[in-house]
Amino acid sequence: MPYQYITLKKEERVLTVSLNRPPTNPLNGEFGRELFEAFSEVDRMEDVNVVVITSALEKAFIAGADIKEMAAQSQSEAEAFSRLLQDANNLLSGMKKVVIAAIGGHALGGGCELAMACDYRFMAAGKAFIGLPEATLGILPGAGGTQRLPRLVGLSKALDILLRGKTMGPEEALEIGLIDQVIEAENFMEEVMTFAHKLASGAGKALGSIKAAVYEGIDLPMEQALAVERKHGLENLKTHDAKEGLTAFAEKRKPEFQSR
Repeated sequence: MPYQYITLKKEERVLTVSLNRPPTNPLNGEFGRELFEAFSEVDRMEDVNVVVITSALEKAFIAGADIKEMAAQSQSEAEAFSRLLQDANNLLSGMKKVVIAAIGGHALGGGCELAMACDYRFMAAGKAFIGLPEATLGILPGAGGTQRLPRLVGLSKALDILLRGKTMGPEEALEIGLIDQVIEAENFMEEVMTFAHKLASGAGKALGSIKAAVYEGIDLPMEQALAVERKHGLENLKTHDAKEGLTAFAEKRKPEFQSR
C-alpha cells in the first residue's frame, strides 16, 4: 500500500524501508501509524529475509518525537502514542526476518528506540549523535528505551544514559555496545547493502527461527529456554532449506537455499 512518509523497495530477498518526513523524521501519531502499518506489511512478506531501515534525509535517521504535538497531548493521547510506537517497534523484534538499522544521521529519542528494536545497528562515521535525551525535557522514553537499553549495554551504563539524557557519537556508541559497527560515510549504504544481501542469500527460514528462539528464550530460565530452542530447531528441520543444507554438506556442494 502507498505511504506518505515511507518507501518500500525490494531487491532480491532484501527490503529497504526508507523514512522521509522532513526535516528530521519527527515521530507523530500519523507517522507512527504508518510505521506500524508498514512493518506489519513487511512482516507478511514471505520472500524477504532481511530488512534494512534507513532514512531518505541526510542529517537524521529519526531525531526524536514531534515535540509540539507531544506537548499538546492529553494523558490518554500520550498513552495511545506511546503504545503505538512500542507496538511498531515490537513488530521489528518479533518478525522472523533480520532487521538492520542503517543510521546515517541523528538517532535520538524515538529514533534510538526504533534502532534498538532492530537486530543490527550500523552507524555512519561522522558528527551524528545517538541516544535518549528525554530526561533533559523532563519526560521518559516511551517507545521501549528504558527496557531495551539495559538489555543492550548493561544496567549501569543504561541508567547513566537515561538519567543524564545522554547522547553520543558513533565511536562511543560502538564502545558501549549500543551499535554494532561504524562505517565510513562515503561507503555507508553500499557496505550496509552488501552485508544485507550476503545475509539474505542464506537459509531464510533458519535465520528467522534463530532470531525467534533467541528473543523468545532470552528472559526464561535455562531449562525453559532450551525447550524453546528445541521447538524452533525441530520446526526448522521440516523446511526445504534444512534438508538442502544437510544434503549439500553430505554431497560436498554449495547449498541452494530457497527460504522455504
